[in-house]
Amino acid sequence: MVDYTPLLEVLLLIVLAKVLGEVFSRISLPRVIGELLAGIILGPSILAVVAPTEELEILSTIGVVFFMLSAGLEIDLERLMKHFREGLLVAVFGVAVPFLLGFILGYLYGYGLVTSFCLGTCLSITAIGLSIRTLMDLNMLNTRVGLTIVNAAVDDDVIGLVLMSIATALAIEEEAVSYHRVVTSAITAVAFIIASFMIVHYLGTRLRSVVSRYFRATSSKLVLAISLALLFGLVARASSLHEIIGVFIAGMLLRNVLGKEVEKEILDFTLAFFALLFFSYIGVKTDIGSILEITEVAIALIAFAFIGKIIGGVIGGTLSGLSLPEALVVGIAMNSRAAVELAIANMLYTVGVLSLELFSAIVLMAAVTSIATPLMLKFTTTLLWDKLSRVRC
Repeated sequence: MVDYTPLLEVLLLIVLAKVLGEVFSRISLPRVIGELLAGIILGPSILAVVAPTEELEILSTIGVVFFMLSAGLEIDLERLMKHFREGLLVAVFGVAVPFLLGFILGYLYGYGLVTSFCLGTCLSITAIGLSIRTLMDLNMLNTRVGLTIVNAAVDDDVIGLVLMSIATALAIEEEAVSYHRVVTSAITAVAFIIASFMIVHYLGTRLRSVVSRYFRATSSKLVLAISLALLFGLVARASSLHEIIGVFIAGMLLRNVLGKEVEKEILDFTLAFFALLFFSYIGVKTDIGSILEITEVAIALIAFAFIGKIIGGVIGGTLSGLSLPEALVVGIAMNSRAAVELAIANMLYTVGVLSLELFSAIVLMAAVTSIATPLMLKFTTTLLWDKLSRVRC
């Protein structure tokens, strides 16, 4: 008998996500909030008609690939590199401050060195996809603030990689071997980013002439775009980075290469299907029921998560020359946590470094920050609209 469940689940998710996204857009809120809410409503938290499955996980992964490819097509490397200093300072302080707060929190509650370090690591990593989508909704991705956030996200991924590697090494108690792996992973990650940016800078124009000569059909250009996105994603993963960084860079490489018509087709289809599925599936995986199990540790963890990223972003932003309102928006945008943090927490819980109470608190923290960040971004940008630089860089 044919199982229609996966098709029905996808249908329900994209339809409700689109409807709620439009509703939230009409009331001047980011569409992504409605898309997240669609997953929460349909998922185990409320109606339980859609559950996390391997099939949806695969489709969600493809969805984030297309979404980050579309975001990359919006960014010009030359303009991005003008804000490299701002992004680096935001990333450094945006990791250091929440890491320190997480470490202190572990110490205050009597946890050991290893658990405190791992707690700090889980607080310090950023999931930037939600913020980028919100900035796209607000038409701010190509502004000074938007490019600083994108830059900080790339740098944050490299710094987070080092912390994750150390946390893993401490968790499995293989310090001698693992620290060698930490250094190797950090070097390969930095090498990948530098090499990718050089490819984008030096080969972009040449690739444009090759595409115009040998890839005239729209379908051929689409195949080229998807193939390069997957290739860069694979190389990024092999370089110990998250694959979305590689896909994002591939999008920058293909900017002004495919032609406006093809770029528009990719963006339209992404927003009409893959983005809806990806963000609604995050909602499906969000356990709202865990809010009923809030503990003192969870409250402290959530508070430190918000305080650490916002203060870190404000310090890094102001030191790099951003105005205080701009730095505040950057700090808020770096706040969301999602799949990477949950994967790390799950591994640390499995090996016994995190207690069930701490693991549940981290899951709750990831859910709250993912839902609250788009709302906070919208509210802050509206409140400080006259004080933000919205000139496209």
